[in-house]
Amino acid sequence: MKKLALAACICATAFVGIASTAIAAESNPAIVHRQSIYKVAGGHMGSLKAILFLGGKGDALYHAEAIKGAFDHMGKAYPAGSDVGETKAKPEIWTNMSGFQEKGKAAYGATLGLIEAAKSGDKAAQVEAFKTLGGSCKACHKEFRKK
Repeated sequence: MKKLALAACICATAFVGIASTAIAAESNPAIVHRQSIYKVAGGHMGSLKAILFLGGKGDALYHAEAIKGAFDHMGKAYPAGSDVGETKAKPEIWTNMSGFQEKGKAAYGATLGLIEAAKSGDKAAQVEAFKTLGGSCKACHKEFRKK
């Protein structure tokens, strides 16, 4: 029993150390907000991949709408000063904001297309809409995201 308690304490201590390191890694709230939005969208894209390509079960419409919900907040996620810190955002976002916004609008439109495809229940349409959204994300990352 003592060994189990000791192991639990060691694990808890390690977790707290890792968690506090992750929290301390970035202190710019705009960057943390933006990265969290992308994690949400990416998680739902992963779930859709499992549903559409790997035979997983799930509600494609739920995941498509969740991506839209995340993207609804993206327009305010790049304020002045949010280029300073631990970020993969390239400086070109702030020097070419109109070009960046065009890419964002394309991704948002692709998300709306994914929602419509999910509502239709047509799996082939969902697959194409998923690929379109993935392509629009990739196009933006290519121009505006550091590797």
